[in-house]
Amino acid sequence: MSRFSEQQAAAGASTLRRLKFLITPRWIAMILAVTVFTLSAFLFLAPWQFSRSRQQAEQNAQIAAAIAAAPVPISQLMSLDSQPPADAIWHTVTATGTFDASKQVYVRLRQDNSGNPASEVVVPLVMADGTAVLVDRGYVSFTSVQAAAPLPPLPAGTVTVTGRVQADLVDPKHRPPVPAPDGREQYLATNSELAGPGRAYRGFIQLTPDSPAVIQPIALPQQDSGPFFSYALQWIGFGIIAVVGIGYFIYREFSDPVSGDIYIGPGGDGPADVAGDAYRDAARGGANGAGDTADAVGPAAVGGETAVYDDVLATGAAGNRADDHAPGAKRARRARFDKSQLYDE
Repeated sequence: MSRFSEQQAAAGASTLRRLKFLITPRWIAMILAVTVFTLSAFLFLAPWQFSRSRQQAEQNAQIAAAIAAAPVPISQLMSLDSQPPADAIWHTVTATGTFDASKQVYVRLRQDNSGNPASEVVVPLVMADGTAVLVDRGYVSFTSVQAAAPLPPLPAGTVTVTGRVQADLVDPKHRPPVPAPDGREQYLATNSELAGPGRAYRGFIQLTPDSPAVIQPIALPQQDSGPFFSYALQWIGFGIIAVVGIGYFIYREFSDPVSGDIYIGPGGDGPADVAGDAYRDAARGGANGAGDTADAVGPAAVGGETAVYDDVLATGAAGNRADDHAPGAKRARRARFDKSQLYDE
């Protein structure tokens, strides 16, 4: 084998030895954690936020189209047998009939358009054919309910109201109503069952600001795009940062490994240990004496304790560097700091 081939083989073997840190438990755990996090960010978290962004955009488009559409008779968008379809929600409808004031109740634990505690007021509107629809008049403050303040009066006789279509809400715990201070019932969900018994449209309508009988109208939902798209980009960015970060640390460990002077050999008697023992013998006045120790360490010992210490460190570092590059050498555990190097005992 030529000398050049031998040099190439030696360089390859040296590179493999320097990459052995990648199969240590600490590095394996770190690489696995980064891999799992990056795959989660790219394959699950970012796509999930992108899908939520698309859903929000579709919902905003549907609301905008419903708001812009002209009002239609209630029978075109609502049914006696099923909930309103998704494309009917927020669409305006008209209904003509008379209010049944005896069934006017509260829906509690709500917030008004300013975020203050409030209750909604709902009442059935009975049409000429006997069919009813539940009408949401809007908000009254929690304070006024607790004070038993009188509600704004309902229009008498036959009226035509305009409202936005909503699907029924359901209390998952099906809790019973509780009485309000003015004697009316307070429910937890706006549901068409409150318009019964009898034939009633499924769902309910929220009165628009210009409709008869409205109190404080319920505002339209916000139509912004939400933070979902930016969240998706952030997850992608986090995944890229994780990959770049682990690559940087691997490069640093490969190109600039930790200096060998902070390690001791597996047997505890590496060059650094021999030199350290010599220094400690000199410092403590060991059996060989300061002069013998100085001869063992080198000429630098003549200069005193500081010179001995400096020469010991240099000798230990050089020996450990040689051990690091020796074939089959293992990087050992870090040595604890010996306080005897700071003072004489």
